[in-house]
Amino acid sequence: MQIINGALKNYSWGIPNGLDQWIGPTTSEIVQPHAELWFGVHPNGASTVTDSGVTLDQILNRVDVPILVKILAAAKPLSVQVHPNSAFAEEGFNTLNNTAQFAGAFADPHEKIELFYALTPFTAFCGWRPIEQVRQVFDALGIKGPFEVSVESEVSRRALFEYCINHEVAPGTLGSIPSAIRAAGLSQSEISAYETVLSDYPGDQGALLAVFLQPISLAPGDSVYIPSGVPHSYIAGTGIEVMTSSDNVLRLGLTPKPVYPELALRALDFDASRSRSSDAPFSVEVINADSDVAAHVELPSGQFRVVLCLGGKTQVSSTELSCGQAAVITATEPAISLSTTGSYAIIRTEL
Repeated sequence: MQIINGALKNYSWGIPNGLDQWIGPTTSEIVQPHAELWFGVHPNGASTVTDSGVTLDQILNRVDVPILVKILAAAKPLSVQVHPNSAFAEEGFNTLNNTAQFAGAFADPHEKIELFYALTPFTAFCGWRPIEQVRQVFDALGIKGPFEVSVESEVSRRALFEYCINHEVAPGTLGSIPSAIRAAGLSQSEISAYETVLSDYPGDQGALLAVFLQPISLAPGDSVYIPSGVPHSYIAGTGIEVMTSSDNVLRLGLTPKPVYPELALRALDFDASRSRSSDAPFSVEVINADSDVAAHVELPSGQFRVVLCLGGKTQVSSTELSCGQAAVITATEPAISLSTTGSYAIIRTEL
């Protein structure tokens, strides 16, 4: 078992000092946009092993630690994005990265799938909206696309999505998306989601692509699984993100970072039935001190496990975790016992 501290990532969409409760208050007067705290061995942000001066990837490898766990804090929308499957990730990292056009587009040769568990109320776009709803919004915007193929199908969705990637619309048209959502008879929560996007990214063509995506709202304790190929964009809130140990992200818009529409089109799965799949190969469970099971929890061996202290102190067998620390237990290590004065998350996988 290894005790680790997360690697902090400051991105523009993060919550100002939003991860202080897990990293400790800073003495600096400079407010930082805390976005993610990484727990794992990925080279783009390997965790530090407590009291050792080394990073976790110097002790364990990706086979030992098959997942990357993050605490994510979003103050404003993340990019419209998609993650590649295994075959495309390998091709991208080993071949496409060596071309001038796509140099550095792939972070590693691995598929990225992820599960998001909400710690606070959380909003996002995830998966495909029905084509008929997209058509209604585009009618209200005055956008004439290939709607002769507007029947709900992978072919029609791809044709319309490609049309929007290849045909830029005026900023004024983008600004009318919330009113078009209203005219199409969609909900106030959906209108608010697009108002947020346009406020933070005025004139960004990614706002039009977001019309294809289904807005969702998660209450604390809710989760959503996002397989490779499923488009999504987180909007606001804090939660735990669990994924294969990969940092592959192909962006389409709503970002100052490079976008790769050609690559994203190859990665996208236009089958709407996969968008909200529930067969995640990992699980997240949060235990609070006042729950019936908090006094004593046994975690059996045979699975890779991460115990993340979210508040107070957490006892992992004979070792105490402080808030923001995590214990990494490989699948071959024995069962462990858990107790807490606050709360902790148990993350498990059979990968």
